[in-house]
Amino acid sequence: MNVAIILAVISGHLLLLGAIQGATEFLPVSSSGHLVLFREWLGLESSGDLSREIALHFGTVVAVVVFCFKDLLAMLRGGSAGLWKLAIGASLVTGVLGLSFEETIEQELNSLGSVGIGLLITSLLLIVIAPKNDERQTREVADGTWTHGLLLGAFQSMALMPGVSRAGSTIVGALVLGYLRRDAVRVAFLISIPAVGGAVLKKATEGDNLNQALAPDMLAAMGVACAVGLLALRFISVNVGPRSLRLFGAYTALMGLAALLTA
Repeated sequence: MNVAIILAVISGHLLLLGAIQGATEFLPVSSSGHLVLFREWLGLESSGDLSREIALHFGTVVAVVVFCFKDLLAMLRGGSAGLWKLAIGASLVTGVLGLSFEETIEQELNSLGSVGIGLLITSLLLIVIAPKNDERQTREVADGTWTHGLLLGAFQSMALMPGVSRAGSTIVGALVLGYLRRDAVRVAFLISIPAVGGAVLKKATEGDNLNQALAPDMLAAMGVACAVGLLALRFISVNVGPRSLRLFGAYTALMGLAALLTA
């Protein structure tokens, strides 16, 4: 009986983490930061972190592939050269920096204090750096260049630090480069596929991580992450104005302070 209760509690935690991952991966509030926060606040063991991370991130990768299916299909059929340049350029930078610093970051910055600082950086991006009006936003994805792709990769790579939102940093980067808000969100979603998918694939091939990630409770959490992720994608795609970004920035500031106070 005690074992059944323990398993139910663990499954409940995993489903909660799946919902948190699905919501925060695409909203500009940092999924990695929230997973660390709730892992610490819920008192979960860190021994299963990698398998949980693989399962939850795979769920959100599936979500963004489904949501962006038409764009992906158009790209495969020889779509916008500008979009290809943005996606490839960003993926190159993120891949190189990720492989170079991922292990160090995971070992040194996987704590409440570091997450708190990362969330405050996200708040700074959303409130201070993001353009406050649409006058400078005139570019579309068809106008994408290699230089813009590399710069977007640099913005995206800021999210290697837990607490810095990948969606937030990439959306703000695209806005700073002058892309229309709808296209900034579109690009942020698309370039997340190779970045997150590549990281998941790399970790899944290490040790027994894949088998652990395919356990029934992990699969349930993966499904929750995917379903909630689709809802989050829909929400942020129509709520990316200056006021919305400031509200998200206020939220990440509060969460960052909470993380620092409980570190």
